[in-house]
Amino acid sequence: MTSRNILSIALLSMILAACNNDNSLSPTTDYADTPIYIQAGINGTDTRAGYAEGELTEGSFGLFLTTDGSGNDQRYNCSNLKVTYDEGWTTGDTQLLWMNDDANVSYYAYLPYDEAVTDENYSFTVQADQSSEANVKQSDFLLALPKTTTARNGNAIAVNFNHILSKLNVILERGSELDADVTFTSVTFTGCALTASINLQTGEVTSSAVGLDQTIHLCPTQAGTQYECILVPQDLEEDWTVDIEAGGKIYTFRSDESVHFIPCNEYNLTLTVGRDKVSLGGIQAEPWTEVDVEGGLVTE
Repeated sequence: MTSRNILSIALLSMILAACNNDNSLSPTTDYADTPIYIQAGINGTDTRAGYAEGELTEGSFGLFLTTDGSGNDQRYNCSNLKVTYDEGWTTGDTQLLWMNDDANVSYYAYLPYDEAVTDENYSFTVQADQSSEANVKQSDFLLALPKTTTARNGNAIAVNFNHILSKLNVILERGSELDADVTFTSVTFTGCALTASINLQTGEVTSSAVGLDQTIHLCPTQAGTQYECILVPQDLEEDWTVDIEAGGKIYTFRSDESVHFIPCNEYNLTLTVGRDKVSLGGIQAEPWTEVDVEGGLVTE
């Protein structure tokens, strides 16, 4: 074999090797001016109170989003933008975009949506009648606190909602002297405020000083032995009451102690109902469980 042939074979091998190396390289994704997709989920317990934990696939929420270095360009920013679920979360005619791969995007959100919201303060009122699951859900305020990400983390942002109010479970036990055929049919809680101001950026909840003697009708959850409602976080002094209807008679528990309802907590209030009185079995509080929802690549 001549030296010229040897040189040609070597050169061909180098060219083929270079082509193979080029094919093995993954293309670099450029997210500049590509759509921002939205994923949403709820941290919390899987109880019936309000929205259940896991992926959120219903309703509408308000989104605040800011991209560093974008000025007021509405392609990269929004204020109280309505995001609605329709086989996926959609922003309607408004399409948010990534400005570039590395720009920091900060965002927070709340649910339920209210077009009147113009800044970080939201005035919210829970339902007085929470005797149905639908009304309990209307009383559930969800908040996703501020979070920052970039396009390099994927082209979807993760909106992680938390139950920002308080949940109350009233657990009823039968006293030994209560007739066996008496069943519990309704529970009401009296002596609380229904309205609060919520800071959407910090999660701070301030209950109204007006209407502290309001009544909430609770929702039955376990065959007449457990009832629940969502409360505005607040400090209640003594004299708040729980009325229990059973066998056509009203049994009343009147507290002589204060109770502090803290945001993002649920409370179990156990009451023993006797023939002529209701006794406190105890009240316990625990945080609602947190489970993050991760944002990631979304493909069509």
